Amino acid sequence: MALQLKTLHADFGVEISGCDLSKPLDDKDFQAIRDAFFHHSVVVIRDQNLTAEAQCAFLRRFGTPKIAQRKEFQVPGVPEIGRLGNTKNPDGTPSAFLDRHGNLWHSDTASDEQSRILGVTMLYCVKTPEQGGDTTFVSSANAIKSLPAAERATIQNLTVVHNFNKHNDSLLAKNPGSARPLSAEDRAKWPDREHDVVQTHPITGEPCLFVTPTLVKKIGALSEAESEKLAEKLVAHATRPEAVLRHQWRAGGVLGQRRHHALGVARGLQRRRSVDASRLRIHRLRSAKRIGGCL
Repeated sequence: MALQLKTLHADFGVEISGCDLSKPLDDKDFQAIRDAFFHHSVVVIRDQNLTAEAQCAFLRRFGTPKIAQRKEFQVPGVPEIGRLGNTKNPDGTPSAFLDRHGNLWHSDTASDEQSRILGVTMLYCVKTPEQGGDTTFVSSANAIKSLPAAERATIQNLTVVHNFNKHNDSLLAKNPGSARPLSAEDRAKWPDREHDVVQTHPITGEPCLFVTPTLVKKIGALSEAESEKLAEKLVAHATRPEAVLRHQWRAGGVLGQRRHHALGVARGLQRRRSVDASRLRIHRLRSAKRIGGCL
């Protein structure tokens, strides 16, 4: 069966049907999926049945999978997969990471060095709740295209300093008990990262906005407070209601995003004490390097 593509939003996003990712893809089909990543930024492939190993195998076609940063939420035996959601262990402790507030628009690569931001984040849905838990996305490429020319000119040549520890400290303070604090050794793995505010994809040539407000320490010569204010203003423009794509999860769904060309945020999910029907669990994998012509 030939691959079929359905547009999800006027600016970005596509759903692909007609493939079984549990089996090896031939080069032609993988090329079509890879091209969809390049041109649509967010790709959805539903109705899959993937083992943890199969998830890693598919992502490996795009690049080397990274080790998930929160060790307590790694899938046993598969440290490349981190668990997200509101599921719990038998002793009542969280078995997946959850931001209960779900309002932090972000790029998954803002804490990476410049040479490693051109990767893919892959999300695989293991189980879904009865309600809530959707994830929303916007195109950071469209954010730049729609920005008034004068405003774009003011940020065109600026750099931004992101820091994961700043973001993580704030996240854990707002979500007590959601995850273990990072050790001093782990914190040292996340130094300041400097990026261009306006990125250009080396393959498509598209410019895109690249700021994550909760990680921002400095933009250009601005103070930290001024930098945060500018970042929030830029992201507010990017996340105008008409620019948002809302994705509703179903078990077996795969979602991939070009990490620095899409901002995402989880919506409407709480840590539940009730029955299993209220649970959401997502597996997250991230590629760390480009291979050949891939992202």
